[in-house]
Amino acid sequence: MRSLPTSDYLEPIALNDTIASFSRLFANTVRYHHWHQCLEILYVEEGFGVAMVDNRHYTMRPGRLFFFPPFTLHKVMVDPQAEAIYRRTIIHLDHHAVLKALRDFPRAQQRLGRLSARGGEAWVADVAPLHPHLDHLFRCYAAPLNSESVASLLISLFAMLPDSNSGEPESERGIASQVMFWLDEHYQEKFRLDALAQELGKSRSYVSRKFHAETGEKIHHYLNTLRLRKACESLLHSDASVREIAALVGFSDVTWFISAFRKGIGETPLQYRKNHSAG
Repeated sequence: MRSLPTSDYLEPIALNDTIASFSRLFANTVRYHHWHQCLEILYVEEGFGVAMVDNRHYTMRPGRLFFFPPFTLHKVMVDPQAEAIYRRTIIHLDHHAVLKALRDFPRAQQRLGRLSARGGEAWVADVAPLHPHLDHLFRCYAAPLNSESVASLLISLFAMLPDSNSGEPESERGIASQVMFWLDEHYQEKFRLDALAQELGKSRSYVSRKFHAETGEKIHHYLNTLRLRKACESLLHSDASVREIAALVGFSDVTWFISAFRKGIGETPLQYRKNHSAG
């Protein structure tokens, strides 16, 4: 199973000379699991669908707010019948720069730090009753955003939201969520659909069919994305060789790993380590 989606897994957000990008528009959705190098805030204004993050499914509906930390796998699927009305606000932040801008506001700074922890858990909240206030807040800001305006926006936003340790809506547990949990525990091993199906007490065909129906992609595509994200983390936070990392994340062949990494990330593993390591 060596086929890969044609789309990139890592989606670098070009912030250029600003510390945030801000868009409010009707838009198509990203139909594959991916992640960014920065914090993403997604507010659903119109439309319905499913958001998949942290091995969980959340119903997308007006008034639902998502914080996707850097390197957190996520995917948004809008119901085909609602695509014409799907409207969202998306903010991408250079969280390092914003944390500095919030140095005189310790509570907001601490909260942003928790929400933007690299590879951390997403935070999801139902804030539909606040929509008139959020709509007014977002209307007050337009690109380009400087440090002061971003800090002001976040302070105002955080003041309206419940504590980040509460208010998370109940997630939906379909077959895809169970598959994602299993893969997160077994991605280092050679993938066997029989073993997965047996663990879930379902047939191979049922697991494959239901996962595709719920996520819009095949199981091995999601597994490859997961392995590449794990490889990126290992490249940045360990001194292990490329061959060692390939084996660590479940690739039996280092040549195939390098090829898959270049196709999915846009760089070789060594180039990625050199270009993205801190310091």
